[in-house]
Amino acid sequence: MNLATRSLIIFFSLYLGACSSQNFSHKIESNDHDLLSEESFMRYSTQRIDYLDSKSNDIISKSLLACHQHKFIKGMSALEYEMQNFKSNPFYWNALGTCYSLKKEFNKALFFFGIGKESLEKIKDQTKYFAEAMIENNIGLIHLNFHRYNESYDCFKKASSLAPSLITPKFNIAQLYIEFGENDKALELLKSLSSINLSDVDVLYSLSLVYLRNNDLKNSYSMVKKIKNDYLNRPDIVGLYAYNLMLNKEYPAAKEILEKRSYASDFDDRNKLILDEINLKIKEQSRTQKN
Repeated sequence: MNLATRSLIIFFSLYLGACSSQNFSHKIESNDHDLLSEESFMRYSTQRIDYLDSKSNDIISKSLLACHQHKFIKGMSALEYEMQNFKSNPFYWNALGTCYSLKKEFNKALFFFGIGKESLEKIKDQTKYFAEAMIENNIGLIHLNFHRYNESYDCFKKASSLAPSLITPKFNIAQLYIEFGENDKALELLKSLSSINLSDVDVLYSLSLVYLRNNDLKNSYSMVKKIKNDYLNRPDIVGLYAYNLMLNKEYPAAKEILEKRSYASDFDDRNKLILDEINLKIKEQSRTQKN
């Protein structure tokens, strides 16, 4: 492995690690590929959106749906209209906080999450712990947005402790482990999640990244290849897939997958670096064959 490739590996791992913990809001096309669809703290699959849009009469679910679709006026107006009816319901305050969080009005979101936590004492059954776990997880996401990693970790751990059956806080903890190079801890958590659903897009992506960081190229390639082609329009996945192809000396395929797709601006530099390295490898291979 030459110096340029080693430098690219370091850059690639650090860049992807930094992005991974921020990258919780991908649209997932099918519930089959969405481990978190039943909890939906961060991701609403297209299938789930269509179902809720046509079937749900629950004002909280309908309002959350509107906010996830960035129809904030619709979702928040509906919630605020029902405030008197739901003022003792922590799930209501969680929904209102989530809408403000999705709108990136984080101070207002924290205010309503706080009211939700105060209303928990009025809940006498086990749903109290589920509601508190949801709120803690979502507060953790706000801390994450501001790079307050210790606070976000504490929130995710508390959420997981309150409701151990919930998947999303565990996934978020794994992302923090990736962020700070705790690869073995991340791998342990991600393996447990993959045993529930090995077709989940973000779990496969995260597993591939962790294996790459551990220099386990075989398993990294194996994980990223399991991601359905439908998601090869995502720049994070495209970059990781192309990089694995390059490491397996499948240079033309790696070049093609990068060149025929457009990318979000935050991934441009990284993917261009990967493409430059692939083009260099192709030239080196051509010179070797001529000799």
